[in-house]
Amino acid sequence: MGANQQSTALREALEAHETLKLRGFTASCGPTGGVVIDRWSHVRGIWHFHVHSYFWTPAGYNEPIFRTELLEDAIAYTLDTISRL
Repeated sequence: MGANQQSTALREALEAHETLKLRGFTASCGPTGGVVIDRWSHVRGIWHFHVHSYFWTPAGYNEPIFRTELLEDAIAYTLDTISRL
């Protein structure tokens, strides 16, 4: 799969999680093809897919702080770390 397909798969998987919705989080396609995670219109960060890996860059950061090759790990990181308040 290409980067756009991987990003779409991640966005769709995150949108399907009721836990994120209940906490006010949304996942949407960003202008650069990444998956933007926000909470009540405040951007938390963005997932990008590049060369077999997902990269998480929090809002305000210039560099990613987390990388994984697995879609499941990106979902788990979003649920366990990003959405934890």
